[in-house]
Amino acid sequence: MLIPIKSPNLLLRLLDAEHFYAVNCSFPNSLRILNRVQYHILTAIDGKTTMAELGIKLAVPAGSLENFLGMLSQTEIIRFDDDFSKPEKPAAPESLNFWIHTTNKCNLSCSYCYISTLNSTGGMSEATKRQLLHKLAETVTKRNIRKIKFRLAGGEPLSQFKSWKEFIPETKRTLQKLGCELEIAFITNLTILTDEIITFSKEHTISFGVSLDGLESYHDRVRTFRTGAGTFDVIDANLRKLLAHAIPVSTNTVVTNGNLEGLPELTRYLIDLDIPFRYSIVRGEDIDANLLERCLSESCAVMEEAIQAGWQFSRRHQFCDLKTNEPGFQTCASGFSGGAIYVDGTLNYCHVHFGDTAQPSFSVFEEGMDLVDMIERGTHLEDMKSADCALCQYKSVCTSGCPVYRVKGKDPQCSIYHTFIPRIYELQAKERLKLLRDYGMM
Repeated sequence: MLIPIKSPNLLLRLLDAEHFYAVNCSFPNSLRILNRVQYHILTAIDGKTTMAELGIKLAVPAGSLENFLGMLSQTEIIRFDDDFSKPEKPAAPESLNFWIHTTNKCNLSCSYCYISTLNSTGGMSEATKRQLLHKLAETVTKRNIRKIKFRLAGGEPLSQFKSWKEFIPETKRTLQKLGCELEIAFITNLTILTDEIITFSKEHTISFGVSLDGLESYHDRVRTFRTGAGTFDVIDANLRKLLAHAIPVSTNTVVTNGNLEGLPELTRYLIDLDIPFRYSIVRGEDIDANLLERCLSESCAVMEEAIQAGWQFSRRHQFCDLKTNEPGFQTCASGFSGGAIYVDGTLNYCHVHFGDTAQPSFSVFEEGMDLVDMIERGTHLEDMKSADCALCQYKSVCTSGCPVYRVKGKDPQCSIYHTFIPRIYELQAKERLKLLRDYGMM
């Protein structure tokens, strides 16, 4: 006799007067919209009652009940045993992801820059880039890697454009011959943008990740040119140029006490531009918890309103490192399939470790080791998680936050995640419900 069992990581919430949403927080893309009858079926599952008994108890035809529970079992909202799957670390990486510190030079003087070596040296030398390419080819061949992503950062990477414009296509060609795709993104303050950069980026399918702290005064109080002049107007103009040329661009906002109040208006601005954006809570600083919750809630209200006008929330917004659609086994690539490469060719666990001589690192100039060897033999912070996290229904969504900034094995913003993970799923569900209604499926 089949006995349905609910996922221990099931989130089941009211959506509106007639609908609910259900999601298994450890299974990819498992969000479902339920009507009231389906909700009552799911809530009646107790792990003891058979499917036949459940049908009799709820007066649901056997065929309809079997079809419904079969649908839920496809994404493990329920199973007919207790062998629920969870994200697992693969035996070996199939792709690699590297943060590349192209230069220590920057044209801004941001008040909170964490790069301890800023402006101490120039850009990555040609010899280092040559050796990096050698190590990439060696690693791809040995490990059968099929995709590599570079996030070219700094300092300001676009100040180094001329020294990378030949290396990028050469590296792409070299890796392509080995059956490996190279994806490139500039992580930039976007105060430098020329027609040459735009043309090159279109030709080589390069995307842009842009730091944006808020609108106008919120951004300009911390991100200034060395003259003290603000940078928002320049960035706004350059964002629009990238969009006009259909170049993929997204923004990242580090949320602090200094820009929280401007978050709702920033949300409206980014929705109007229709570009993907991420809000990340500041690391290593105290933040006003009540103000944070209020401003995030107001921003979510702006997003909910935009969803009803057709805005694609699930494709446009990311909150911190949360993996609501694709639950993960760890927060980022560090320690498994990636790391951060400094201007001198050393491979670090994370870019926040640049200049920290206490952290172990390897170099692309070392013989007898490929890049995966270096990652495996380097620092490993990713598995240091609180015992509380192992019991949490959101453990595969949150993955205990950034390993570098965990406090006693968990993200300092644990409580805010418990508030907003259900809210994120609610917004996704409202987006799904609108689409179903628009297509006459509800």
